[in-house]
Amino acid sequence: MHCPNCGEPVTNTDLFCGECGAKLTLQDQSSTDNPTTNQHTSQSDVSQNQESSQTSYQPKQPRQSNKNNTKHSDDIFNEAKLFFSNSFSRTDDEVISKHQFTFKTLFSLIIAGFIVTLILLSLVIPAEIAFFATSKANIVFNITFYILIAISILFGITLLLIKLLNIKISVHKALSDFVLVNTFSVIAFLLGLLFLAINVPSFGSMLVLISMLFTLVSPIYLTTKHSHKHPLRMPVVYAILIYILILGVILRIFIEGTVSNSLSVLDSYFNTDY
Repeated sequence: MHCPNCGEPVTNTDLFCGECGAKLTLQDQSSTDNPTTNQHTSQSDVSQNQESSQTSYQPKQPRQSNKNNTKHSDDIFNEAKLFFSNSFSRTDDEVISKHQFTFKTLFSLIIAGFIVTLILLSLVIPAEIAFFATSKANIVFNITFYILIAISILFGITLLLIKLLNIKISVHKALSDFVLVNTFSVIAFLLGLLFLAINVPSFGSMLVLISMLFTLVSPIYLTTKHSHKHPLRMPVVYAILIYILILGVILRIFIEGTVSNSLSVLDSYFNTDY
């Protein structure tokens, strides 16, 4: 051992340095005797701190993902509340504004609407329909699929009218306004199915018919509202006439196909050999 003051050799039993008279303490002795031990101890402490920091950081990843999922859910919920508030109280202002709802909110509402439609259709359609078709579930899914196709075609026609009129809005904005305006028709349709399910056919059928008519009118409403803010390529009345002609062609094809299929099914049913 050596004195920390003058470097003179000392022993463990010495309390003072014999050369300079400096007082010796246990801390000084341990520090002079074991410098390598202190170094190893500090290095081990650093490594332990690094390991503990790594192990403490690992569980934060699922927590972060859970926080992100919660944030996305809250964003969709808050935007859905704004969606319904604007659709019922300020539809015109929302349509003519530049605001548009996010795709995740729009598709969440669309998926929720089709899920409710599936449930209500399964309640409305009787189980005896299986005698005329493969199964009740097949009929329910086919009807829902045809509704989806019809709405997609109607939205495509709306985009066509917007392009013909030279209205400068994006597809995202058109989809946002289309879903917003048809909120009334979807609610009327679902209420109609609900009344049909609880055996109130007259009122339920009326609501379903109103929802269909309102859905068919929605492209005209959207093109008319947006036409006030853009220089048009043609008058709106011509776009309405084109829309009516397109609807007439589609309805004729649909009716002819439905009637021919129904007649073929009835013919095969009554002409079956037993």
